[in-house]
Amino acid sequence: MHRFRARSLLKKLIYLVMLPALLTTGLLSDSTMANSSSQDDAVSTFPLRLVVKATSQSVYQTEVMFTDKKMIRELEDGTPGRPFEEPLFPDTTLSYEKNGHIHSFGVTTKGEIVDLSRKIFLKVPTRLQEKLALQVQTLRSKHYGEILPWEQADEILPKYSKFTITDMESGLSFEGQRRAGSNHADVQPLTKTDSATLKTIYGGAWSWDRRAVLVKLNGRTLAGSMHGMPHGGDGIPGNGFKGHFCIHFLGSVTHRSRSSDPAHQVMVHRAAGLLNEYVSKLSPWALIDVWITAANQGDLQLLQVTTGQDHAVHMRTMRRLSNFPELDSSQLLQLDVAVDVSATPEGSNATRKRRVLFHLERVSPEARWYIRSADIQ
Repeated sequence: MHRFRARSLLKKLIYLVMLPALLTTGLLSDSTMANSSSQDDAVSTFPLRLVVKATSQSVYQTEVMFTDKKMIRELEDGTPGRPFEEPLFPDTTLSYEKNGHIHSFGVTTKGEIVDLSRKIFLKVPTRLQEKLALQVQTLRSKHYGEILPWEQADEILPKYSKFTITDMESGLSFEGQRRAGSNHADVQPLTKTDSATLKTIYGGAWSWDRRAVLVKLNGRTLAGSMHGMPHGGDGIPGNGFKGHFCIHFLGSVTHRSRSSDPAHQVMVHRAAGLLNEYVSKLSPWALIDVWITAANQGDLQLLQVTTGQDHAVHMRTMRRLSNFPELDSSQLLQLDVAVDVSATPEGSNATRKRRVLFHLERVSPEARWYIRSADIQ
């Protein structure tokens, strides 16, 4: 029997500078305060940095730097508020250095300040919260892609159109061309260099793993999900890629099943900055599918958003075999589900059938579900 293995992720959320500033905007035109008092002058301030990235491990990030003495003073004067109970910290952090120490906070889309170490909200002036809300929303709109139904994405990316694809974890970009596909985009890297970049994104080996991507064309940036496995026909001569790979958008479906792929859909929402909101509305069975995707890919953030806890489970492969029953869970607060999967443990080449016993809970019929345990038999 295999249970979750705990791993500390929360300590890794303190911001580390990984890329030069990607934005040089004037979001805070009033940030340098005029007529500073002697008290203002006594505050030793350094530039503040507002950063957004999809996961705590992402290299790809968007940021802006500014100076605001009053903001630092108000942050330091913040008092403890209610507990922060969401499964994921905000994707946006605000940090500054003072007296050789880095101070870092999470900032929600509403401008609420989160003390990351104590997992509580800080009470700050309403003016500061409103100001930060606008800045966070502006920065996130530059970082994430539009989430569009496949029917609209299909029109924006017609067959034989060329576009830039950016991986939201590594930050690597390459050029691709849509070659075919009626229910999603069948895409080819344009050149050998583009194929090499795609392979680098997947650690040097082709993979079916789903990854959140941005698809950029004609001034539009769309939220998508790709895998990295050459398959099927078609090809661009001399590009070093035999076949095509797929990019999915909201509601697009696969070749074989003619239904939406759960792993692709969760990555589309990650690319749009809507992961937590999306997962919080899922049924128990859809939530289990996200957990299986997380275990299959070793995705710690997906495990955390499904369980509300800091866990690490990684199988070399895991696929669901059994169909889910059609049960009404609308009034249930607890649910036990047995799911048959094919699984290959880490360090093994042997794939065999396993059964996973899931226990799910929620605090009320209106609340979201969490997977509280998953025993792999």
